[in-house]
Amino acid sequence: MPDSALFALTWRVTRRRILGSTAAIAAGLAFPGFMAWIGLAHSYGTAAKLFYFLLPHVFLLAAQDSARADLESGALENALFAGGRFRGFLRTRGIVSAAAAGAYALALFGLFAAWGLALGGFRATDLIRFGLALVAGLYYIALAGALGHFLAGGANVLSLLLAQAAAVLALLFTTSSRTGLLDYAATGSFPGLGPKLFFAGLAALVPNVTVAGRPSPFAAEVAVLLLCTGALWMRLISGLEVRGGRGT
Repeated sequence: MPDSALFALTWRVTRRRILGSTAAIAAGLAFPGFMAWIGLAHSYGTAAKLFYFLLPHVFLLAAQDSARADLESGALENALFAGGRFRGFLRTRGIVSAAAAGAYALALFGLFAAWGLALGGFRATDLIRFGLALVAGLYYIALAGALGHFLAGGANVLSLLLAQAAAVLALLFTTSSRTGLLDYAATGSFPGLGPKLFFAGLAALVPNVTVAGRPSPFAAEVAVLLLCTGALWMRLISGLEVRGGRGT
């Protein structure tokens, strides 16, 4: 199958799955409405903080498809994927999912930036925040894609969300009358090795924290993790085989 035909097929399949996901559609419609409500009920600044922090999860919701589910269903045994073309399909699906989520994020950013410019609240640093949100989002695509080789049925995304919920609860326990990780994140300064290591682990699980607060070296950590996780994902795809309805 020519690459153009493979891309067209992948786009049709991915679009059908995204549009067929009630959760994805509901989240896609609710997110801008929620941001508008926050901005009107509180302030544009408050809405901006939440917007850039939550934006990477747009990519996570777009990464629900898993290679394991396709292998177990036998979908990759179709003659269209003969000769190892199923690997190209899986790679292209990751690109298409990232592109679809990126287009949605860019559209929302354009509307949000226009709103901020009208109110005088948009800052040049918001461009940096948007860039960091895109890097975090692409990391989610790669991480969920790699997990999708072991977890099926959207469990790759669900497992990440559950782990993040546990991490956020643990983070809240560090907040007290004394300075905690939340305060360090807001200032971008982490005194001591302990807080730095803890926050590095948190950034690997919840890269959104590198978008909030001031830019820090942990944003570079997420970029490195994106490259490493993406390489691992591509290696997992290269090692896949389809045998009698099962992938190995």
